[in-house]
Amino acid sequence: MLHAQEISSSVPNRFEQRDSFRVSNPVLEIEISDQKFTTENWSLNGLLIKGLLEDAALDSPVKGIFGPHGTSEMCQFSGRIVRIDLKEKQTAIELDGSSREVAALLPLWVLKYNMN
Repeated sequence: MLHAQEISSSVPNRFEQRDSFRVSNPVLEIEISDQKFTTENWSLNGLLIKGLLEDAALDSPVKGIFGPHGTSEMCQFSGRIVRIDLKEKQTAIELDGSSREVAALLPLWVLKYNMN
C-alpha cells in the first residue's frame, strides 16, 4: 500500500534541485526486494525509476542492486524514497552517498555504455 499523496506533476524538493547532472543513458536495471525496474534518469545522487515499489513510503530506506540494462555488471546500493508520483508511476530514490563502489561505477558506466 502506498503512503503518499497522488501528485499530478513533479514537485520540487531538495532531491529535484540537486546539483548533479542527470543521465538517461545508459538505462539502469534496478532490483529491489525481488521487484525489477528501469530508470527514467539518474545521477550520482539518485535514481528516478519507472514504476512504484510495493509498500513504498516516503523517507523509507531501500536497498537493492543496479547495473546497465542488458549487462551483467551490478552494484549494491542503499538509499531512501524521496518522491512517489502515482500519476506518472515513478519513484525517486536518493542514494546513500557513502558507497565508494556506486560513486566509482556510475561515471564509468556513462563512459562505457552511453550510446549518445
